[in-house]
Amino acid sequence: MKLIRFAFGDAKPSFGIVIGDHAIAFASLQQRSGITQPDLSDSQAYLAGLPQSERVALELRVWGEAHMNELADSEKPRLIAVCLREPVEVASLFDFGLTPRHLKNSGEVIMKYEKDNPQTSAMLQAFAKAVLAPKPKPAAGQPEPLSYYKCNMNTIVGDGVTVPWPAYTSRLDVEPELVVVYGNKAQPVAGYCIFNDISARDIQATEFVGGFCLTKDMANGNQLGPYLVTPDEVGDPYNLKVTVVVNGQVRYQGSTSEISHKAEDVFAWLGFIAPLKPGTAMGFGTIPDCTGCDHDDFIDPGAEIAISFERLGTLRCRFAEPAQKLSPSRWPLRPALKKYHG
Repeated sequence: MKLIRFAFGDAKPSFGIVIGDHAIAFASLQQRSGITQPDLSDSQAYLAGLPQSERVALELRVWGEAHMNELADSEKPRLIAVCLREPVEVASLFDFGLTPRHLKNSGEVIMKYEKDNPQTSAMLQAFAKAVLAPKPKPAAGQPEPLSYYKCNMNTIVGDGVTVPWPAYTSRLDVEPELVVVYGNKAQPVAGYCIFNDISARDIQATEFVGGFCLTKDMANGNQLGPYLVTPDEVGDPYNLKVTVVVNGQVRYQGSTSEISHKAEDVFAWLGFIAPLKPGTAMGFGTIPDCTGCDHDDFIDPGAEIAISFERLGTLRCRFAEPAQKLSPSRWPLRPALKKYHG
């Protein structure tokens, strides 16, 4: 089942499902079918009401598939005609670094440009050593510690957005990730979706101490969607093909098979620190080989980007062209960016 929050333009989003290539609100399905469930009023109620809310949602999907002709056109708009917002109302968003080869790849590219900088090179070398070093066993009675950072809740968006190009970077990058959404204690895994953790790479080294503020917190920088896919349709979430298409051409490819830990490990560590709330979203880490920083091959302004995960759909965005002159880059200027530096 593919759960969505959809709207026409800037209107308040409706919570519903995908049937075929249509977006259908649970409110319409309940009114038409007579099958009612208060926990389907919005995504927060759905997550808190698992697993019963999922059972009723599946019942409504079956009814909808059999009675599509009874729904008015206004009740079953095409997916291409609506705005797909982030698929759930996110309570909190955490990003883990559970894909070691991406950390190694991107660290090497960043070091390529930072190796002669006395302010950053020693720190990056220490980081690389720490990433590759064997991890100590956790203390007795404590789950395995897993590193994460907290994401800017003001920048969470859904499918098909334009990402303004920040004036302070010349290396804007995509970071495709698998996200698991927490339901509740009765059903911890509510589902999975795609996370595009957009990053400004040429200033990242300066923020390893103090937090990735400029690097990660730009407008529309945390993109989730297009759907929340329930576990029954995902199968093995740690064996999904990943493809990044830029301007209609395949640019990067990878797999979720390189994620080092499972959802249960993430839940255990976060739950050890503080209770999890329904709607907590957790990214496992960037898929290796699926970013510009993995290859030193960065995307230009104005590009149309489509990130596809097997069984999870395709999350689209566009990198806008800079609206103003860009600040001088700490790294060598790329030819495609020269016209934006004046």
